[in-house]
Amino acid sequence: MAKQCIECGKEIKEETDSSYCAKCDEMLDKKFEAIEDNIIVYKELMENEVVVLNKFEKEDIVEMYGRVYDKFREEGEFTEDQARVMNQIINTFGLTSSDVGKDKIIEYKEGTHAKKIDKDKCPNCGKDIKEDFNLCPYCGYRLKL
Repeated sequence: MAKQCIECGKEIKEETDSSYCAKCDEMLDKKFEAIEDNIIVYKELMENEVVVLNKFEKEDIVEMYGRVYDKFREEGEFTEDQARVMNQIINTFGLTSSDVGKDKIIEYKEGTHAKKIDKDKCPNCGKDIKEDFNLCPYCGYRLKL
């Protein structure tokens, strides 16, 4: 019996382990990339995006989490919005520290304030600092973990 694409219902003629035809597989991959970009830019994960992401393997979600984490980390300390969306991904897809790495779990509680570090200004007092400072020499604010 021929296999059918679970997305469009067309017969899958080629030999594959995928549940999707080549056209739907390509379309889903493009949506996946767009969702990842949206998470990075808008720092949110919409319900309709969750529906699409649920069509992917857990390993794909874990890899996406790692790429988003690394992108956010390049920008400095995590902002509240970044931490919230990272925790949303963890909770929505049931990821654990063994899935993503213990060092990539962001501790975040609703209502806490995370400050993003501007590389040349203290986020607490606004005075000029050097990028490699661990503490602000003016107010003592911790700049790096």
